Parts: sequence; structure tokens; C-alpha cells
Amino acid sequence: LREARPLLEEGLRGSRDTLGDRHPDTLTSMNNIASLLRRMGELREARPLLEEGLRGSRDTLGDRHPDTLTSMNNMASLLR
Repeated sequence: LREARPLLEEGLRGSRDTLGDRHPDTLTSMNNIASLLRRMGELREARPLLEEGLRGSRDTLGDRHPDTLTSMNNMASLLR
């Protein structure tokens, strides 16, 4: 898991720089890193990414888009 983290972080930086913070691919990258962090027990680091990803999905895709619903589920899993 630790080896995956820098790769995912680099991918997120690239997505933010190339596509912007609200692009669906960038939002997916946020969720991917947050999921990894959650599995690693890094909940304090995962939460801001999940919150940002959920806000972005709601703003960009709407509340009923499958990606937004996935973001909601990821956030709920963190909060359990």
C-alpha cells in the first residue's frame, strides 16, 4: 500500500494541473487516494480528500450521478 501512495499522489497532481479540480477524473483520483489512506489507517488524511471529492462531484455531476453516490458511500464508510 505504501508503494502505491506516491504514484496515486502524483496522478492526482497531474490531473489537477492538466484537467482541473472539478474534472471527473480528478475527483476519481481523490477518491482513490482517500480509499488507500483509509485502508492504511490514515483517516485524518483521507477525510479532507473525501470531502473535497464529494463536494466536487455534487457540484460537477449532480447528487444522483453514480460517481457522486460512490463518493457518498466512501465518506460514509470513513465515518463509521
